[in-house]
Amino acid sequence: MELGQIEAFVEAQRRGSITAAAEALELTQPTLTARIRSLEAELGVALLTRGRRGVALTPAGRRFLPRALAALDALGRAAAEARSGREVRGGTLAVGLASDVAVYLAPAALARFARRQPDVDIRVVSGRSRAVAEALRAGEIEAGILSQLVVLPELAARPLFDEAVTPVVGATHPLAKRPKVSLAEVAGAGLVLRDPASFLHALTVTYFADGGAAPRILMELDNTEAVKRVVLSGLGAALLPEMAIRDELRRGALIALDVAGRRMPRRTIYLLLAAGAEPSPAAAALLRMMRPG
Repeated sequence: MELGQIEAFVEAQRRGSITAAAEALELTQPTLTARIRSLEAELGVALLTRGRRGVALTPAGRRFLPRALAALDALGRAAAEARSGREVRGGTLAVGLASDVAVYLAPAALARFARRQPDVDIRVVSGRSRAVAEALRAGEIEAGILSQLVVLPELAARPLFDEAVTPVVGATHPLAKRPKVSLAEVAGAGLVLRDPASFLHALTVTYFADGGAAPRILMELDNTEAVKRVVLSGLGAALLPEMAIRDELRRGALIALDVAGRRMPRRTIYLLLAAGAEPSPAAAALLRMMRPG
């Protein structure tokens, strides 16, 4: 599959006309047609239908188009980065962030980056770690920062930093005034959990299972901020990551529990890139600002 074939297909569907696409790409009409046909032959499917009113996407063409656009965008960004050397000199930085990173670490870092690099346009997508990894694999973003390791053949992960995941209660909770508590007491107080698909859910369940305790589950919520707000209200306990509770611990709105005989679990935040790739200068600059502290 060649760049010229993909450009020909994308331009033809964009303009709805082989003739107009050929003119835009400064090619002859037979050359552009040949490129599209060779691409279709390589894929084994028709991508465009031809009629008196021009060309239109087939079902296979509609499925192929987003990947074709992503490939052209990725090549364009790569060329711009190669021309710019190792300096940050404008362009677009597209990154994906796990939800917790997007909520608790990214806002200040992105604002600081925008002030220091005003000529760089930033595009951010956020979601579960797996969704971020899929966006990277599709070429929609340059790098991902994940709160859960995702292993895919085309991608490579490296640790950025790790953080404590702390058992906490609200300041008004009965356990808040206890200098030390047992795991059974925390389990009996009732837990507010992330949803079962999240890494924090698995980490919390493992923490209690390893200590031989069966916690009472009060509720399961689909985001960390919701869990924190419930615990802040004085209902139940939760294991929450350091990035999410730093301010509340400092103010005394949340109280970290000293659980007898148990260490705080930790989680690792990962940088995810295409296999063999290195962060662009812009991405490297943002990463330096993204660390907690």
